[in-house]
Amino acid sequence: MKFKNISKIIGVTLLLALIVLAALTYWHPGARTTLSTKEMPSNRRSTVRIVALGDSLTEGVGDPQKAKQGGYTGRLKTMIHRRDRVKVVMHNFGKSGDRSDQIEQRLVDSKTQQAQVKRAQAITLTVGGNDLLQTLTKNVTINQQTKLDSQLDTAEAAYQQKLKHLIQTIRQYNPQAPIFLYSIYNPVYVYFANLDQITSAVDNWNRATTHTATSFKRLHMVDINQALSDGQYKSVTQQAQLKRNAQKSNDGKISSASLQELILASNASDELNNYLSPADHFHPNAKGYRLMTRYAFKQMQAHQQQWLLK
Repeated sequence: MKFKNISKIIGVTLLLALIVLAALTYWHPGARTTLSTKEMPSNRRSTVRIVALGDSLTEGVGDPQKAKQGGYTGRLKTMIHRRDRVKVVMHNFGKSGDRSDQIEQRLVDSKTQQAQVKRAQAITLTVGGNDLLQTLTKNVTINQQTKLDSQLDTAEAAYQQKLKHLIQTIRQYNPQAPIFLYSIYNPVYVYFANLDQITSAVDNWNRATTHTATSFKRLHMVDINQALSDGQYKSVTQQAQLKRNAQKSNDGKISSASLQELILASNASDELNNYLSPADHFHPNAKGYRLMTRYAFKQMQAHQQQWLLK
């Protein structure tokens, strides 16, 4: 009887000793370091260089935190660093107001931009919004549908050629780095939800851009159109109410002058779209840029092998 009790005591003691040993082994700093090291593939880069080309969306206009590495570029740099645990070097060459041809010309004229594009593991690009805006704000009455359609078709075809040329120029300096190309969006949708002209123009513009993108390898679309255009009005019920409200305010009509006045307003104190800046009704605010960051990050993660791995 005593022998059995002693055996039990020895067995329990050994079991406790094994549990303590296992716990010490797991929580030992050296063990944790080994586990962390195994989680990180050896073929990952220690530093990733990203170049951001484009217009005001790349520059970060509309973001109150622009001076503190705001916009989507600063946030994307931080997100990649935190999530992928890698050092990120971000070069922002965005310039407000630039059309596609102007973005390309600045690249051609700048040795600094060329050098950074050559070294980049990934490239982001915002382009097209100013090309379309230029077409919409010319001296033509927007409710003259036939004339507007003809003008937009011509401008869209011309833009696709400019976009191809821009991407080809980027590829001259860097043939391999993946390019993450943002779609454009409709900044005045919440004010003119009852009018299909602008919505259709933006949708057609993006559709043609997506088609153009398919002719280039390692070019990925970052589609922010619906998310930024609709803002917080996500449901069918909310959008139906938007259309009713818009019909009351604009009676189904809009001129190029009234559109330009709204888009370029600088003294506005309110904005119906929670993702856009009240300063101009056009550019994203901090919330909008956070959305742009998430969408780009998601696409970059889907193609991680093209930029993060050696």
